Amino acid sequence: MKIVYFKCTLLSDVVVNASLATEGNMQSLDYIPGSNFMGIVAKAYDDLGKRAYDILHSGSISFGDALISHDKTMSVAVPFSLFTDKLATNIEKDNVWVHHGIENLPVIDNRKVQLKQQREGYLTTDGIWIRKVEKIFNLKSAYNAKERRSAEGKMFGFDAIKKGQEFIFSVSFEDESYIEEVISLLEGEKSLGKSKSAQYGLVRIEKMNDVASFQSNEQEKNGLLVVYAESNLSFFNEYGHPTFTPKAEDFGVDGKILWDKSQIRTYSYSPWNNKRNTSTTQRDVILRGSVIVIIPDNEVRVDILPQQVGHYRTEGLGRVLYNPIFLEYGENGLWKYKAKESENNNGTFVTIPDDSAINVSTPLGQYLKKKCQESDNELAVGRAVLNVFFSTEGNILQDRTITPSQWGAIRSFAMQAKDIDDLDKKLFDDEKGYLCHGVAAERIWDKQRGKRRKTLKRVIKNNKELGTAFVAKLAAEMAKKKN
Repeated sequence: MKIVYFKCTLLSDVVVNASLATEGNMQSLDYIPGSNFMGIVAKAYDDLGKRAYDILHSGSISFGDALISHDKTMSVAVPFSLFTDKLATNIEKDNVWVHHGIENLPVIDNRKVQLKQQREGYLTTDGIWIRKVEKIFNLKSAYNAKERRSAEGKMFGFDAIKKGQEFIFSVSFEDESYIEEVISLLEGEKSLGKSKSAQYGLVRIEKMNDVASFQSNEQEKNGLLVVYAESNLSFFNEYGHPTFTPKAEDFGVDGKILWDKSQIRTYSYSPWNNKRNTSTTQRDVILRGSVIVIIPDNEVRVDILPQQVGHYRTEGLGRVLYNPIFLEYGENGLWKYKAKESENNNGTFVTIPDDSAINVSTPLGQYLKKKCQESDNELAVGRAVLNVFFSTEGNILQDRTITPSQWGAIRSFAMQAKDIDDLDKKLFDDEKGYLCHGVAAERIWDKQRGKRRKTLKRVIKNNKELGTAFVAKLAAEMAKKKN
């Protein structure tokens, strides 16, 4: 099999929605799915003639997803098996554990560590932890051509991957006779994603040489085979139905999957087919970054295991790595990759900082930085509130029993509180808390064993980092709902 690597530079913002929803909290993916590059080639479908089947339908060519790059290095999604101390404040300095290697709960300063799963970011081959892919949100309005102004009540927004960033993807060929043709169709300035006819989606694709990538390694000494999902994985059971619980045989191994040691997340989506102008069948997939631990019946030769498993491989799904170096661990599951890369980087595990970490010295620069931070915080609060509205907790808190006056009082407490801990005391203190005593508490918050009060407390705790501004915004929006 021949693998060719490409660099994709964003010349404009790129919109790659995580779902086909046209209402609600629409979010963009932080990578570019391989189906977009397959679509670029498919534009020449008529010119390809009979070769179109071999290139686009036979499965002999696989178009991989484009992931964020740093200094022309490949990256992979942070494995879901990585856990940190929930109370840690700086991941660059604190310990990281690999879930399936933990025998006993770690102890720090005479307390048992509360583990928190890492779900965001990308690891590069040169030891960089890219904490997030830069995005930008633009608010738009439909246009009323008759009155020559914005259409009334038709505001919408685009969450997009910010221009200027570089991504790397690969295309694998079982039939090498099509390599040059596919390269010629991919290279150059192309358009992909949503709203290509507007201001979005312009990219430049270039072929790359000598790209370092993560590789599979031999079976671990403890006899376990660790499968890392380099891309989304799609499986069907023996009845032809999508399943989130594959078997060891799906990975070419005789054995048993240890689900208690595995860490997977799932996702469902329906790809859009531009050629047919409609969506395709919904796909239920195991998310990239998932880790599946298998105990084989016999010793396994990793070099003969399939590098792609499951279905929809042409679009880059099904790519896996076995026992990758970034999942190696030491005593009681302590992550080795971080320590190894720390030595190579003069004792520090390098990360890509957030924009807020950039130093500026001029008064104008400091002012603009402050305004940018305020804008980012406001956007984060708005998104968090919207997420609550569409969650199970949101359904509970939108109960008609909770009156607008109650939400108004909660908003007032949030605006007056010094910090989130002070607000917690004012609302939930057993003796003096506003929601824990009085007629309103008995009539509203004590019902169903305090279900509404516990839900609100849990929502505030889950968004603690957003401070009292989140609670004030949530209460204000809850008070607006129709009764």
